[in-house]
Amino acid sequence: MKAVLKLNILMCTLLLAACMQSKAIMSSGDTPEWVRGEPDMYPNFKYLSATGSASKAEQAKGRALSNLAKIFEVQIREVSTTSQDTQTHKEDGVETVKSSARIASTVNLKTDKMVQGARIAEQWQSSADRTYHALAVLDRAQAGNNIRDEMNRLDEETQYALTQQKTRSDGLLKIADLHKANALQQDRKTLQKTLKIIDVKGKGAPARWNLADLDEQLQRALRALPMSTRVKVDDVGGLGNILQGAASSAGFNVRNTGYQLAASVEAQAPVYRDNWYWLRATLKLELIAQDGVTVIGYQSWPLKVSAGEKTQLPARMRKAVDKILKQELLNSVLKFAT
Repeated sequence: MKAVLKLNILMCTLLLAACMQSKAIMSSGDTPEWVRGEPDMYPNFKYLSATGSASKAEQAKGRALSNLAKIFEVQIREVSTTSQDTQTHKEDGVETVKSSARIASTVNLKTDKMVQGARIAEQWQSSADRTYHALAVLDRAQAGNNIRDEMNRLDEETQYALTQQKTRSDGLLKIADLHKANALQQDRKTLQKTLKIIDVKGKGAPARWNLADLDEQLQRALRALPMSTRVKVDDVGGLGNILQGAASSAGFNVRNTGYQLAASVEAQAPVYRDNWYWLRATLKLELIAQDGVTVIGYQSWPLKVSAGEKTQLPARMRKAVDKILKQELLNSVLKFAT
């Protein structure tokens, strides 16, 4: 319900802004050319345009604006989900249950900035089926300026992160800065692709930083960070090797000093149901400071596996743990750092 409310608020804001700039009058005569093709009054070389139709006028406007926003390579979802999202995946008898907080909204705030200046230019209602149609337009020059403003913001934040990481004495914070710079420039790369589409010259605005160079800086910082591993609880066996392998795969140079990655696998008693043996466990990961005591961050994942034979359960659980750690360990550490 909160997601739907957030969607309604965002769409209403966008609609209000568009309608305030528009003096489009509803017509009901012959079908206008923009319903079936490019609008003559808003040629493609000068404007971005999109149409929307619905049984209600306001809904048609909203869909036209949503379709216009899709040009900016964002996913517009009419149905959103929020709060706790649980996903179950089963492969080779291993069932992984992954819970994560998902915030979904149909109109992303960055897109909202990019479509500033969009307006409903034309409206028409079909006399045959009473369907409402709306035409949303945005001047290409204004759209380009909106994107360039967002790209400039990303560049400024990237420069700040790169400057800040040079002054860091804490290696973990240095990694967090470099990761942020990488993520910001990945976002910029997406905007550059969109800008090249919007820009009639197809040039866009080349990046100041090379993504490969930024990634290499991040990898060097990961290798330089002193990191050790520790197993607290291991109810299925083999967790020590799995944790070290996942840490190495993430780019860390595992040694016996420095920060500590502590992991636990706490399993419940196996259950026999529907001709299958089932085993549930909780995988926990902690990042502990160099003092060996302070917990910087903590994450856990519920896991469930099944097998035809009870003796197969530990191996399948180890496989599930290995998969989760290799997928999530680096992102978890980076999240802990920030």
